[in-house]
Amino acid sequence: MAVEAAGLVSIWLAPGPVVAAIGAVLTGLGYSLVYPGLGAEAVAHLPASSRGLAMGLYTVFLDVALGFGSPALGLIAASAGLRFVFLAAAATALPALAIALLLRREARATVPGTKRAAAG
Repeated sequence: MAVEAAGLVSIWLAPGPVVAAIGAVLTGLGYSLVYPGLGAEAVAHLPASSRGLAMGLYTVFLDVALGFGSPALGLIAASAGLRFVFLAAAATALPALAIALLLRREARATVPGTKRAAAG
């Protein structure tokens, strides 16, 4: 999420096409890692019989987010300008980064053999 957000901010602040292209690469790289990573987290603590349903719901919510987010970003582009779409997208990536960090923290706390798991 941090790489994706950094890429989006790079595009927003880009003084020219080279920096914008680098930002696009960072955004794509970051997103390509986020989707499967959060998907794996969505099914990690479920029994095998429920994992297909969980992945289906995860995908549905991605579709809903894209369905509502795309028109919202279009409104931002129409009112504030195209550059601000990237700022808005970066701003929405930051809460997702916080959630991912919390999930990572919880996962580390439950791994046997770690200090937090032993203390808990």
